[in-house]
Amino acid sequence: MKKVISYLFILFAAATLMQSCNPQKRVLPPLVETYRKSDMQPFGGYIAYKEFHNLFNDRYIETVTDPFDEEWKNIQDYSDDNKYSLYFLITKNLVLNYSEVKAFLDYVRAGNDLFISADYIDTRLLENINCNTERDGEIIDETKGLMHNTKVSMYFGDNFNPPSYSYYYYPFLNSLSGYDTAFARVLGLNEKNTPNYIILFSGKGRIYLHVAPRIFSNYFLMTGDNYKYLENVISYLRSDPKNIYWDEYYKNTSPGRRRDNNSNANDNFSALSVINQHPPLLWAFWLTIVGLLLFIFFNIKRKQRIINIVKPNTNTTVTFTETVGRLYLQKKDNNHIAEKMITYFYEHIRNKYFISTAIINDEFLNSLSGKSGIPKEKAKQLFALIENIQSGEIVDDEKLMQLNSQIENFYKK
Repeated sequence: MKKVISYLFILFAAATLMQSCNPQKRVLPPLVETYRKSDMQPFGGYIAYKEFHNLFNDRYIETVTDPFDEEWKNIQDYSDDNKYSLYFLITKNLVLNYSEVKAFLDYVRAGNDLFISADYIDTRLLENINCNTERDGEIIDETKGLMHNTKVSMYFGDNFNPPSYSYYYYPFLNSLSGYDTAFARVLGLNEKNTPNYIILFSGKGRIYLHVAPRIFSNYFLMTGDNYKYLENVISYLRSDPKNIYWDEYYKNTSPGRRRDNNSNANDNFSALSVINQHPPLLWAFWLTIVGLLLFIFFNIKRKQRIINIVKPNTNTTVTFTETVGRLYLQKKDNNHIAEKMITYFYEHIRNKYFISTAIINDEFLNSLSGKSGIPKEKAKQLFALIENIQSGEIVDDEKLMQLNSQIENFYKK
């Protein structure tokens, strides 16, 4: 086991060194979609937060780092029936538990506005607002690495051709569907002209759903005039919120992961997420996994000393009989040969069929025939020949061969 650990450590270290010595890997910026307000990497949210702050420059923007079911209790303490609050949330994947979903819905029904932009929105929330997301096409393009110049646009009615905003990366194909048009309005479209930004009216409040969060990345907003798209998005929000909340809690959670009620912001940190943010470590990690799998594959059979095959016990009685027979045959002593053959034949009957050979009569023949399957007449002929040999003085070759043949036929049966 120590050797295995040593080999894996050497492999990991070599892969890390190899990747760290690659200048192209060193200059490639991380492409992790964090959307954090302090992240200046391509898919951080530094530019979005600065622009958002400028558009609400006369208001205090509170940064939220707690789950919303806890934050909602604080918001309620400072709520005003005549004023509303705005909660602005951008993330790659929005994963919620039932308590958080209920808190979001109560927040909106109380007359507040909730803005969500996420590639994946928890189905628990979508089911409660009767809305669906279509995202298969975008997932397929991302997994196949199909990048191209892709665009989005705002929606100003069927008779107006709005400006589009584009960049070179994975396409914006996610869309929203299934919502009640009586309580919803389309605000934005993807490159296939399907809704990717809508507003839903719920109680006294509003829910803004947006399914292309990369629009709020530094990379997109710094491309051409794309910053104007953010201005158009925010222009649909009500302009006079009492309180504004910028979310920093629901960042980078996996769609397959569910939060429990005791989760906190530190849940987002894991060893794997750190490795994923550094390409050299990521390469070393996967090479280590591959090396471990290869080691297991080639050593799957248990190693041990060769075990000698123990041969089963042979029938030494038959071998002994054959040896003794050959000795008597060489001396032409047919009488002794016949005597030995009869002796071992009787022993065979006693051991196998548990029949006494002391008296050979009609009852004996019936019992032997029934247990061995030998016809009674055949058995009778055999024992008549034995009696003839035992009562005679000289056994010639012909009679000996006849005895051997009949006994062999009995054995075969």
